[in-house]
Amino acid sequence: MRTIEEIKETICADFMRNESVAELFGFTPGDSFTSHFSKVSVIGILFYIFAVAAWTLEKLFDTYKGDVDTRIEEIIPHRPRWYRDKVLAFMKGKTLIADTDRYDTEGMTEDAIAAARVVKHAVAVENRDASLLTIKVAGEKDGKRCRLDAETEAQLAAYIAEIKDAGVRTALVNIDPDRFNCEADVYYDPMLVAETVESACREAVRNYIENLPFNGEYTNMALVDALQTLDGVRIVEFRGRRPSRQARRCWLRSTRGASRPRAISRWATSYSI
Repeated sequence: MRTIEEIKETICADFMRNESVAELFGFTPGDSFTSHFSKVSVIGILFYIFAVAAWTLEKLFDTYKGDVDTRIEEIIPHRPRWYRDKVLAFMKGKTLIADTDRYDTEGMTEDAIAAARVVKHAVAVENRDASLLTIKVAGEKDGKRCRLDAETEAQLAAYIAEIKDAGVRTALVNIDPDRFNCEADVYYDPMLVAETVESACREAVRNYIENLPFNGEYTNMALVDALQTLDGVRIVEFRGRRPSRQARRCWLRSTRGASRPRAISRWATSYSI
């Protein structure tokens, strides 16, 4: 949506391009409005009033359009995205308004509402072969995704059963995150300290895995690209990966003067899939 200033600038530009107006006021067509008229001039004030009126009208149209879109979204058959949004709106320890899929939040602060919405990540995927809607969820603790506790999971399952469309079969997935295990040879500049490169590689892998979108797609190429952006890293030879309970092994090899790979300490990082 355009701002008031953008609308006024458009009006002023059209005004200054008009040859009849230019002849009347004695300026060259295409001149800057501010070089001939001040903001407090009568014409400047009138243009500002026109701009405010146009902005108000556009705002009303946008609001109306949003209301219509929301209404259409409510009456059409619910899609997986609707279930995702509803699960994210779930509030622990609260009951729904009778015969609706909404909560009564009157008297609650924004912080209280945010605290009650314990589902921080959700995705709904339809399995057409099995006629099943799978809803995967996760909470958040210390900034990391985590499994919802048993009590919350039971309340959420009851909430989904209450709001879902008749005849829709759902499956709620709430599990612990897997461990990511990969192995790669990293060739680096021999003038760098191995521990420094090791630390940077660990951080790059951790950032890539933990910043994957919820239920997102992992690719070896993207991880290799993330490692190769590090200062001093020359070549990354990816040997394999798998999500498991095992630790991640990483090998560092110098680009010069090293005939065998040198192992560094093992570690693991987790993410929800």
